Amino acid sequence: MTLAIVFALYLAGMAAIGLYCSRFNKNLRDFVLGGRRLGPWVAAFSAQASDFSGWLLVGLPAAAYVGGFSMVWTCIGCTLGVMFNWMVLAPRLRKLAESTEALTVPDMLEARFEDRTRIIRVLSVITILMFYAVYISAQFNAAGDVFRTVFAGRVPWGEEGISYYHQGMLIGMVIILGYTAVGGFMAVCWTDFVQAILMVAAVVLVPIVGIVKLGGTGALWAALGETTRGDVFLAIDNGTVGPSFVFGVVLAGLAWGVGYPGQPHIVARYMAIEDPKKIAKSSLISVIWSLFALYGSMFVGLVARAVLEDELAGAGANQAMPLLALALLPEVVAALVLSAGVAAMMSTVDSQIIVAVAAVVQDIYVKLLGGNPAGRTAVWLSRLVVVALGVGGVTLAWESEAVFDTVLDAWGGLAAGLGPAIILACLWRGTSKTGVIAGMIVGVLITQFWGQIMTALDSAGGAVSLAVPHIDAIALIVCVFVNLVITVLISLVTGPTTARGE
Repeated sequence: MTLAIVFALYLAGMAAIGLYCSRFNKNLRDFVLGGRRLGPWVAAFSAQASDFSGWLLVGLPAAAYVGGFSMVWTCIGCTLGVMFNWMVLAPRLRKLAESTEALTVPDMLEARFEDRTRIIRVLSVITILMFYAVYISAQFNAAGDVFRTVFAGRVPWGEEGISYYHQGMLIGMVIILGYTAVGGFMAVCWTDFVQAILMVAAVVLVPIVGIVKLGGTGALWAALGETTRGDVFLAIDNGTVGPSFVFGVVLAGLAWGVGYPGQPHIVARYMAIEDPKKIAKSSLISVIWSLFALYGSMFVGLVARAVLEDELAGAGANQAMPLLALALLPEVVAALVLSAGVAAMMSTVDSQIIVAVAAVVQDIYVKLLGGNPAGRTAVWLSRLVVVALGVGGVTLAWESEAVFDTVLDAWGGLAAGLGPAIILACLWRGTSKTGVIAGMIVGVLITQFWGQIMTALDSAGGAVSLAVPHIDAIALIVCVFVNLVITVLISLVTGPTTARGE
């Protein structure tokens, strides 16, 4: 019962923040970008909380439980992505967003490339909505996993009629939609700030307690060595050599970093920062937070392998974090830690929903259909879209339980569709509108038809698979690279589009 009480208090706190932030929503600019009022700490924490999602508390520990120390390459890739985004893109995006009066990524790209055809805006909106549908559903999967593990048999209403897994998804949906619809962007950022603290505390505390109970790091290594495939588990090469190690392990892990520039729910924070001079401070905060979060999460999976291998053999790797917390911590502390699992999901879903709302209301209703963004109509329309997106996300997630792979698919689609356009908009004056349009179309199409493309190439002789072993593991890198090359080549031929905002 203690678990349920603590969890309920946590959810009530999130709802209270949403209610408080409702006072800031006078118009659409306030609702979707917080009136550009984010301070350095809130910007940093909310960006990283929305970045790592349920993947940090469920997906990454599960992957580390299966893959062992080879997951260090994923941690390195994510760290490099965070550094690039904050140190290279954030200052330029903030300046560009203000000079073009952009509220959204499609807004910014259309203005930067003087696209009067609206093709860039339409392509950006389609990309965001298509891949966010998948991304949001994965976060509801994570909420269901955590709720089922924690509250199975611990809530008075039982499981009659609906499973604990689906109960968790529905509870998460109701709370998220409540504070997001009422409080808008500011509620999302302030709840993410609280959730970021809870998330990093959880992934640091749990493995430390586990290592202490095992008798220190030496005892942890010894215990891991005695598990199934222990020798491979302790190696950063996952038992591979040569090209398989380079492509299937190193580049597959580092590929996560390539995706960072193309994630609108992350880059929206840069556009909303109040004082551009404090971006350097936010950068430092974000990198430090990410280091603790990523490596802590990896060690959750490692400690779970040493402590709970038999239990997780039946329950599944996605249960690594919640089962480990319940096994190691007092009930009240475990309840707080497990609330972090839901916090991780909530911090990304709310951010993605607010970006998707902006795409629907600002980019379609206002910019394409001529609606009025200044009044309350746009705010109430935004709230209706919030509800529709949340219900749609749960519907898509209802029959699925994947987290790590589903997030990777959506992450890659956004990266290949939007990443090169955002990077070049900020860094290269020679970019052309035509190049951006062609690159976006090709990037999205490759991610969607990757399997068919690889099958066709293999049936034609298999030259690609022979030249690049494990090419599927680096699909994200390939898709982003192809978009980038096409954009650059066409831009060189057609000439640069006026760099508005520079």
